[in-house]
Amino acid sequence: MADAGSAAGEAGGLIAGVVALLYAFGKGTAWLLDWKDARAKTRAAKLQAWHEELQQREEKQDERDRVYQRHIETQLRRQAVEIRVLRRAFELVADPLRRLEPDNPSLAQAQAMLDRAFPLDPATPEDLGSLLAMIDRPAPEVEVL
Repeated sequence: MADAGSAAGEAGGLIAGVVALLYAFGKGTAWLLDWKDARAKTRAAKLQAWHEELQQREEKQDERDRVYQRHIETQLRRQAVEIRVLRRAFELVADPLRRLEPDNPSLAQAQAMLDRAFPLDPATPEDLGSLLAMIDRPAPEVEVL
């Protein structure tokens, strides 16, 4: 019976060894899974922090862009008014000057500069544009006999 008892003891020891190995393997696997989970959580936390920082930067940039756009739009409106006023002022002064000096080269040059800077609507047909340009030119003096 000693052999039977010792075989049973060895079988029990073998089973205990297998159980211990399975337990150690289970703990090792659990540790590995926990390590991967912790690593994933750390990575997710870093990504979340980066995302929040990026979102804050974008919001600041969007606000700067809105402020700049409002500034540009204000300047554009102001300059559009100034241009209309200056064009009208030139027209008011140019008409009497044309009567006094119809061949004045400075007056013709100023008119040409304004015509280039503020051309007619591109949809205006060429023949109508020519007629409109004639209206802007002073009429030749007619001699009365």
